[in-house]
Amino acid sequence: MLSYKRWSPESLLRLFTHLFLAVGLVLVLGAAADKIWASAPEEARRFWVAFACGGSLQVAGLWLIGRCLRENQMTWGEAFGLRRDGVAPALVWGLLAAAGALVLSWGLLTLSGWVFEAAGIEPKAQASIEALRQTTDPWRRVMVAVTAVGLAPVFEEGLFRGVLYPAIKQAGYPLAATWVTAFLFALTHLNLLTFLPLLVFALILSTLYERTGHLLAPITAHAAFNAANYVLVLVAGAPA
Repeated sequence: MLSYKRWSPESLLRLFTHLFLAVGLVLVLGAAADKIWASAPEEARRFWVAFACGGSLQVAGLWLIGRCLRENQMTWGEAFGLRRDGVAPALVWGLLAAAGALVLSWGLLTLSGWVFEAAGIEPKAQASIEALRQTTDPWRRVMVAVTAVGLAPVFEEGLFRGVLYPAIKQAGYPLAATWVTAFLFALTHLNLLTFLPLLVFALILSTLYERTGHLLAPITAHAAFNAANYVLVLVAGAPA
């Protein structure tokens, strides 16, 4: 079970305010970079703008979470249950959860595609997936892997499961904590096709964190999930 670490409401407000401002700044910088690189080839321009925006937001987000921890006089281990004695079980449960989530999400993705086509809506993959499909440069593919498998799981799990989920739960709304964080997690990926699969995946991640009390478990599941989809896109070109 999760340790009962209370977050200061003021520090949480600052965290999410600064995250909101960081998103706005990244969008402005992205628009500026798009104009600066306007003469570059379309594929290269889209890739570098997306990579720069996504990577900078993730790094800034991790720094802001670290600052929030310091304001609450917590270490990463105290706040997120990152203890040495639970590493092996967290890794095992994370990998098992990822395997189950992959099968379920691929099925839901197929179902979502059918529904979109039946409604006359052309399903579109995420912009990052399209960028990965279009590039053949090995270094660009490596950079996508670093952000998707390395940075993104740590930042997103730290924010959604590590901070937001227990904060809402400790306020007296355990059911809302599960569903609100799952909804926001799916929504922030800005893709209707993957919304349902990511919503279900987020529910699995919250349950995993609740049962293990170790943030490494959902981080592992998230990283393995992204890695499997990354390989699938490169090998089979399937939607993810």
